[in-house]
Amino acid sequence: MYQADGYHTLTFEIYTQGSNILVQTGGGFLNGTGSEQTCLPNGCFYLVVEDGGGDGIVDGGYKLQINSAQILIDNSHDNFGNGGFTSGQYSQIANDEGFCLPISTDRLIFTSCGKLDWRTNCGSEYMVANDNPTVNAQWNSNPAAASNFVNGYQMWWYNPNGGYGFKRTQYHSTATGLPASMTRACHFKLNSWSGNQLQEGVVYNAKVRAILNNNFATAVWGPACRLMVDNTGAECPRTKLNNIPGDPYEICGETRAVGNNVLVHALPVRRRMAPGCVLENANRYQFRFRTDNNNPFYTVVKTANTYFVNTTGLVCGLTYDVDVRASFDGGTNWCAPNGATWGDVCLLTMATCFTGGGNQNMVQEGSTGLRMYPNPNRGDQLMLSLESVAEGVQTVSVDILDAFGKRVSASTIAVQDGFINTVLELNGSLAAGMYMVNITAGEQVYTERLVIQP
Repeated sequence: MYQADGYHTLTFEIYTQGSNILVQTGGGFLNGTGSEQTCLPNGCFYLVVEDGGGDGIVDGGYKLQINSAQILIDNSHDNFGNGGFTSGQYSQIANDEGFCLPISTDRLIFTSCGKLDWRTNCGSEYMVANDNPTVNAQWNSNPAAASNFVNGYQMWWYNPNGGYGFKRTQYHSTATGLPASMTRACHFKLNSWSGNQLQEGVVYNAKVRAILNNNFATAVWGPACRLMVDNTGAECPRTKLNNIPGDPYEICGETRAVGNNVLVHALPVRRRMAPGCVLENANRYQFRFRTDNNNPFYTVVKTANTYFVNTTGLVCGLTYDVDVRASFDGGTNWCAPNGATWGDVCLLTMATCFTGGGNQNMVQEGSTGLRMYPNPNRGDQLMLSLESVAEGVQTVSVDILDAFGKRVSASTIAVQDGFINTVLELNGSLAAGMYMVNITAGEQVYTERLVIQP
């Protein structure tokens, strides 16, 4: 896929790694966006993209992907001015590195992919790889076990326009700042190495691959994701409708009924700021629903103290462009990327309304007001919200118990405006299995099952 600028033609060449044999050429693009298909055999290759004017593409870029799904190189330019092939004559990953076919299933978890406001101050954040069952099986609870020193993951960060490239390997034995577990090696703390660090404001790609018995020769990279370090942006992070595949509250691109009990969820956001670097959750969210060329009659804006709102007031049968923004000061200031007013747009279709006495409202899970997701969980983050906390209750306690009734985690959460809206960091500390989550809010006690998947 490409996005040309109308000034000079855009062409590409694909070479085999090692032998530098030219195997494919194409392009000649001048205007607009489009795509060109090509076929490659299994093997390892590198891509060279050339701008005919030698000055890059104004507000443009490209992606190399497999069947419009698995991204090999992402050098796209987004609507907020990030990334792209915007200068120079050639765009190419440094040292003739590129991609191998077929790619592996190793990848970043969904919430680590495409994030453009990573924080490296106030304690760097973890970029997390999806755990590989074969690597999990090599973990030994004995720290001195030999298998812990030769099995793990390698993550690769690179600039698709050349220059920067860095690979970091973590084994089960690697101290990452997290408790030892079979998934600890999946967590890569950004810029936790000395020298050759990621720079702010540059859009990089990241890939991951599993390393078994220290054999790098057979380790194959998975798909690529975009990322950018933006400490200023992390002080007021962007959000959008929940788009996590398989999440029970996924709403981006979905169809829902209109009704007071039908909820749409955004991705909850939080921040740490100097001085103090205290973890802080957003306390106000605003949802904007637009359709029919932004006709004010069909535009609805909903503001809430939680990261979800109902669909009352929307029109049955219409598809809305929905964007969301968050605030940490009760709505005085709203967070959006690069000075924009709102965040990314998702589509939401309202179902056709029923007549003749039919009930168009859907029953929402968690009628007690407690919502906990994703569940089943990978052991990284657990989203927790609780509505209508009794007046006078200032804190809520959250205890996680294992199958034997032993408490394995305890947290105390502050109540804000009569509700709880937070993210619990599990950090891979829970083994796979069934747990009970007890939430105590004054005299009210809530109990929910939590499944941690391997």
